[in-house]
Amino acid sequence: MKFVIIGIGQFGRALALYLTQSGFEVTIIDERESVITELKDSVAYAIVGDATDPRLLKQLDLGEDTCVIIAVGESFERSLLIAAQIKEIGGVKHLYARSVNEMQGKVLKLIGVSELFRVEDVAAKQLATRFINEGLMRLRKIDTTHSLAEVNLPEAWVGKSLMEVELRSRYHLNLLTVRRGKPTETAETDDVILQPEQPVIDTPEPSMKFQQGDVLVLFGKDSDLQNFVDYFAL
Repeated sequence: MKFVIIGIGQFGRALALYLTQSGFEVTIIDERESVITELKDSVAYAIVGDATDPRLLKQLDLGEDTCVIIAVGESFERSLLIAAQIKEIGGVKHLYARSVNEMQGKVLKLIGVSELFRVEDVAAKQLATRFINEGLMRLRKIDTTHSLAEVNLPEAWVGKSLMEVELRSRYHLNLLTVRRGKPTETAETDDVILQPEQPVIDTPEPSMKFQQGDVLVLFGKDSDLQNFVDYFAL
């Protein structure tokens, strides 16, 4: 999946950096040269231009494997025109647009925008997830009952090996990797909640010994993940 983000305000900037750090190809578009210059070395492609111009949009080679996010600020007219141009070009299945109110959402839906989002709702849902799943630093749903989660290493496990702690047999969870080392810097905005990223180590071997400060990247049932953090009072 490739991503095209149109409109690089606080939200668009944070989203672009997060997706890039997650390994995706990201193209950003904004009319402000200063914004594009700032981020050009952090994303795959950075374009200064007016996304209401169909000639620019046609140069992007948009297709079914492209997700387009229209993150233009408060200018609904621009969002509407950009969305209409993209729908006229065709080929894009995943088209997201920012709406400020219900009426804007209805209009965008009428021209074929597949998904709507409000920046306030995105931030609220992320914050609610952190409150509801206290102890889970980051949670990503896989389906209705399973998730990927990042959890601080239990203090009692420092110096023990993966084999010794019996993670799978006792807690019914799988360790995908471990974050270890100094966190890298990430964007901080008022719109989204992002945490600094620690680098990951290779696929853990059974003999690997845990170290102070490790963050476990776990996969399993939501109930088992919550039981794990409750048991260790993380």
